[in-house]
Amino acid sequence: LTQTPQEGGFSSPDKGESAANGQIDSGADVIYAAAGLSGQGVIKSAAAHKVWAIGVDSDQYKQGALAKYKDYILTSALKNVEGAVYDLSKSVIKDKKPLSGEIRGDLKSGGVGIAQSNPVFKNNAAMQAAIKKAEDGIKNGSITVKSS
Repeated sequence: LTQTPQEGGFSSPDKGESAANGQIDSGADVIYAAAGLSGQGVIKSAAAHKVWAIGVDSDQYKQGALAKYKDYILTSALKNVEGAVYDLSKSVIKDKKPLSGEIRGDLKSGGVGIAQSNPVFKNNAAMQAAIKKAEDGIKNGSITVKSS
């Protein structure tokens, strides 16, 4: 949303809303933003245009600040931060061998996932079957996700 952090790209819902408006005007019918607080503006724009938004990091469908837009939050891409904190704490306190280096969460380890709070999403059998197929493919290696 901005070239530098000092310009507030991740802390400006108005910038997120403006960017989403442009994407929707160009034909997007689903909007996903990994943009910190600016993502709230993305979700606001999606609701105003009656298109789907996908939340990020935590289950944004359940966030009080976004309650008036929740009917347009299809799901959220989740990071299992609490699991990572638990694993680190356990490694220090119980195992006496602190985790170190780069540790990546993935589907197989439960480090990432998707929220099931929106009943429209949760109860859509075709969508759930497609997601399950993709998740299984990623976990068994038949689908390769590019990472950097």
